[in-house]
Amino acid sequence: MLKVVSWMLAFSSSSFATDSELPKPLSIVEKQGGEVISRFDAPSQMTGYVIDFKGNAITVYVTEDGQYMLAGKMFDANGQDVGANELNNYINGAQSEKIWQQLSESSWVLDGNPNASRVVYAFTDPNCPYCQKFWQQARPWVDAGNVQIRHILVGILKADSYGKSAAILSAENPSEILHNHEAGQLALLKPLNNPTPEVKKELDDNHRLMRRLSLSATPAIYFRDESGAVKLQMGLPTTAQLETVLDN
Repeated sequence: MLKVVSWMLAFSSSSFATDSELPKPLSIVEKQGGEVISRFDAPSQMTGYVIDFKGNAITVYVTEDGQYMLAGKMFDANGQDVGANELNNYINGAQSEKIWQQLSESSWVLDGNPNASRVVYAFTDPNCPYCQKFWQQARPWVDAGNVQIRHILVGILKADSYGKSAAILSAENPSEILHNHEAGQLALLKPLNNPTPEVKKELDDNHRLMRRLSLSATPAIYFRDESGAVKLQMGLPTTAQLETVLDN
C-alpha cells in the first residue's frame, strides 16, 4: 500500500508525532512527504489517522501490531465511513485556514472594492478565455461593491502567458491593466520578457502555490461557503455555481 503515496511530494514535517512515536508504516509515509494530522480509534483494534499530502487529505488505518497500513475509506456494517467526521473536521477547519492564509499571502491583483466583505481568490492566466468569461460573469457583484476578486496571476497556457502576467504585475496600476485586458479594452497586452527579480519571484511563488494545491488549470476559484469553510470551484462556474461563489 505504500506505493499509493510514493509519488507525493513533501511540503511539511509532521506536527503530530515524531518518527519514534509513529508506527513504522506511518514513519515511512512521513518521510515521503505526508503530514500526520490526527489520530482516532477505528474498528477491530485498528487506529485511524488523517494524513495530509500536499493539500490532499486522506484517512489511513494501521493494524493493531503497527506493521500494516491500509489507505482510503473504511466502512462499517451500516455503510458509514468511520473516518469521515475526523477527515471533514480537518478539511473544513485547519486545512481551510491554511489554504486561505497561503492565498492571502500570494501576489494577487485586486478586482473590485478593497473593502468588500466577500473575498474570492482566482488563479488567472492572461490567455485563459474562461478566466475572461468568469471576469465578465462577476461584473454585477464586483461593480456593486459586494465582492472583491483577488486574481493570482500565473502563466501556464501559452508561451507568452508568463510574460503577460509579468507585464500586469509590473504595471504602475496592475488592477487597471488587468481590468482593461479582461474587458477587451487593450488591443494587445505585450508580454514582459525580462521582469525584475521581484516580479519574477512573485510569479514563481504563485506557480509554486498552484502546484502545492494540486491545480493544473485556470480559473481555479477559492471562496468560503456559508460555514466559513474554504471551497474550490474548478473551471468556469455555471449560473448556479456562480451564485454560490459570489453570493454566499
